Amino acid sequence: MSVKKALILGAGFSGCTMAHLLMKEGWECTVIERENVIGGGCRTFFYGGHPYTKGPRLYYGYSEKVYRWIDSFVKMRRFAHYLLSYVEQDGRFYAYPVHEDEIPKMKHAQQIYKELSQVDLNKKPADFEEYWVNRIGPTLYNMFINNYSKKMWMIDSNKQLDTFNWSAKDVAIESGSKESYKNSILGYPVDYNGYNLYFEKTIKGAKVILNENVSQIDLKNKSVKLSDGTVLKGDILISSIPIDELCSNSQGELPYTGRDFIVFVLPCKQIFPGDVRFCYYTQSEPYTRIVEYKKITYFESEDTLLVLEIPSKNNKLYSYMIKKHIDKANDYLNSLPDSVYSIGRLGTYKYSTIEQTISQCFGAFKKITGKSFDGLEDEFYNIGDMSLLKNRK
Repeated sequence: MSVKKALILGAGFSGCTMAHLLMKEGWECTVIERENVIGGGCRTFFYGGHPYTKGPRLYYGYSEKVYRWIDSFVKMRRFAHYLLSYVEQDGRFYAYPVHEDEIPKMKHAQQIYKELSQVDLNKKPADFEEYWVNRIGPTLYNMFINNYSKKMWMIDSNKQLDTFNWSAKDVAIESGSKESYKNSILGYPVDYNGYNLYFEKTIKGAKVILNENVSQIDLKNKSVKLSDGTVLKGDILISSIPIDELCSNSQGELPYTGRDFIVFVLPCKQIFPGDVRFCYYTQSEPYTRIVEYKKITYFESEDTLLVLEIPSKNNKLYSYMIKKHIDKANDYLNSLPDSVYSIGRLGTYKYSTIEQTISQCFGAFKKITGKSFDGLEDEFYNIGDMSLLKNRK
């Protein structure tokens, strides 16, 4: 019997996990990556000995099973997480999500209380702006959401965003602990190299081709032409590259936004207080977030590394949560031939977490092999959907 072959485009969480699962079933896997390293957007890099990622890649989710899966390859550390947002017009930081104990400190507290007494949570919103104004009123919306969202997505109006479930919070105004992402699993690898060990272990045994921008993808024949003209063919093709690129932009390009990352080190042991790991900037600042990485990695040093994030079009990190683009992405996905699978954040044009991506991999694995691994394909929990927790095992 001939060995089955899988071509895998992309060597991040999706590509490495799929290679590992299929190789355990005897498949021969070739992984093609356009960068010169594996790990995709969750790769750990180093500056002055300090580890960091391009964006804080915390494990965030609700599945103990998926968390244990990653922990079996690279030891994970759980921790509490607190967020601060800087509101320039008030000249101070506030806990985020908005917390009831913070409102009395706000410059327009009385107006905020008045607006909160008038909100209608049952009113059906037409867009992202209406969703948030309906929940917290216009003053809090302008303090925390309006300008931040517009600069994050590089748009003129939040009314352009006609979906909002991806941004949903369980309650409009928090109470009790000021911890962010309550009742979810938050963590990060203990190892100095972050998730890199996961990628190295899961991809071991596969043929890996780095620094490769394939010149042509033939979905029907499940083949790719490399930049040197070599043609590789598989029994299946698995991709985590942008879905429109996979389909040669046959129905038009999809828009994405990205980030420029400014890395710098400061001569002090710690900047952010307590368990605050990054801060948001909600107004006219050109940046959206500053992350102090030793608060995530627990790297020991007399100095501290921070990364400032500026929205840009220089890379593709976030898909636009706009119906017409989502519909186009779904048209692409529905057009894929049998034995072609597109997974991951870019492969599905969704705002996916690490947990959701891993669960997608197990879903694809079950479709390919007919086999389930401890039900991990069913562990796709929606962000903020706490109603699912009661059924979580």
